[in-house]
Amino acid sequence: MIDKINEISVGGQVGGVKGKRGTWLDFESERVSGQGDGVAVSSFARELANIANEMNKTPEVREAKVDEIRGQIENGEYNPNLRALAQRLVWAGITRSED
Repeated sequence: MIDKINEISVGGQVGGVKGKRGTWLDFESERVSGQGDGVAVSSFARELANIANEMNKTPEVREAKVDEIRGQIENGEYNPNLRALAQRLVWAGITRSED
């Protein structure tokens, strides 16, 4: 069992919390101090967490783009690049792994 954690480094938006025994866990620092067990999160892991948070903010469907293309289809103005579509389909078939 961990008896004492002076500081913990994880990054993110959290400023810190009070530990079980009243020890302040500092989530903003870059280091782990004290003796015994500790946790350190690399800057790469913090960056991945930031990227994941940003990706979660981005909608999966771009409604404005869908509405634009829907309007083009309804007005008979939608002209997809069939050559580029065929190339992508062929490329997808070539790169798909055999299961």
